[in-house]
Amino acid sequence: MNRSERLGEEKIGKLLWSLSLPSILGMMAITIYNLADTIFIGRSVGTLGIAGISVSLPLLMAINTFGHAIGLGGASIVSRALGAKDKAKANLTLNNLVTIITVINFVVFTVAYLNLSALLKTFGANDEIMPYAYEYAVWALPGTFFLNFLFVIVNVIRAEGNARFPMIVQTIAASLNLIIDPIFIFVLGWGMMGAALATTISQFVGFVFVVWYYTINKKSVLRLHSDVILSIPNKEITKETFALGASSFGRQIASSVMTIVLNNALLFYSGSTAIAAFGIIFRLSMFIFMPLFGINQGFMPIAGYNYGAKNIQRVLDVMKKAIVWSTFFCFVAFFVFFFFARQLLGIFTTEPELLDIGSKAMRIFIVAFPVIGFQVVGSGLYQALGKAKASLFLALARQLLFLIPFVLLFPLLWGENGIWYSFPAADFLAAIITFFMMVFMVKKLRNMIPNTTQFS
Repeated sequence: MNRSERLGEEKIGKLLWSLSLPSILGMMAITIYNLADTIFIGRSVGTLGIAGISVSLPLLMAINTFGHAIGLGGASIVSRALGAKDKAKANLTLNNLVTIITVINFVVFTVAYLNLSALLKTFGANDEIMPYAYEYAVWALPGTFFLNFLFVIVNVIRAEGNARFPMIVQTIAASLNLIIDPIFIFVLGWGMMGAALATTISQFVGFVFVVWYYTINKKSVLRLHSDVILSIPNKEITKETFALGASSFGRQIASSVMTIVLNNALLFYSGSTAIAAFGIIFRLSMFIFMPLFGINQGFMPIAGYNYGAKNIQRVLDVMKKAIVWSTFFCFVAFFVFFFFARQLLGIFTTEPELLDIGSKAMRIFIVAFPVIGFQVVGSGLYQALGKAKASLFLALARQLLFLIPFVLLFPLLWGENGIWYSFPAADFLAAIITFFMMVFMVKKLRNMIPNTTQFS
């Protein structure tokens, strides 16, 4: 059987593991090279350098939201089309995605480049932080152009059942970054510019590999065709891509809005050191979020393919395993981060004030980690099944309904600590909403199985 047929036939546990593990390793590789930037800058430039990255990186991530959204939305269409044995639609979708992200890239890159200083100021750069943030962002910005392509194509590769190749590409890019990062920063003395340039080069290399996969490589299920890419995208596919990608886009944009509110609140109540502390905590938290996203990326093609093939029991089975695995991981991460907070922060800095603020904040920040895995899988389920509105609501609930209002309100009651309390409070409330929506969807799926009276 070919890669896509595995999604409907292979044993669930083995299949989920085989798709999730490469995704986890690939995303962890990305996390490691993002951490490397921060560690090297912390050791060479200092706290203001970390603060500069902490301000500029959320802006760069907001730009790459387009790649995530288009890739995940299109991948849902591809996996369901392959499940329904409609390879022509799957192939047309791939080519349409490349056309769409090309147009978006040129527009977004131009707007960001022309307004970079104003955008960085909005994200929390004051006069003290701005020189560091600007130097990093201006050299990292070209990398976002290539990274958007990378995100789109690797999601489609996973949708056709190949999780290993994206892992290889991400590992190669991360390894390259780790090699040239210290050379640019310490040997050549390029500081912030060196860290950003190393990242951009590694992202370009990843882009070259994924383009090769769908052009020169002969083993892919789908193919890129220049005549289709240059044509006007299919209206229905484009509409569905944006609708399904809206949840990912909304989550990332809400995260960017949250970062703007948070950084400005931290500046007001504490200062640049607090922004640097959050920057470190955010990067460390990627060691939890990236594996969760990896499990979710392994789960979604299986759920989408089997939903398209009308094999509902497999959808329920893979959902159950994904929740168990992600929740277990979150519990382990909670204990590690709680008891070793100061030691983890010490990897980045030796400055006592930054260590004191950061370790206290981290222990509050991770209180609700055990429920985060459930939220990620819940949103992923609705996205995999093509339920765009529900997926968008779940993606936005944590950030817009709870976290941003709490960041504005809680400091009035508890000062700087109130900012950190906002995170677990928002996570717990979002988990409650996710639980009830998941119960509703499980009941609906069970009713689609003939003669089924219980979920197992």
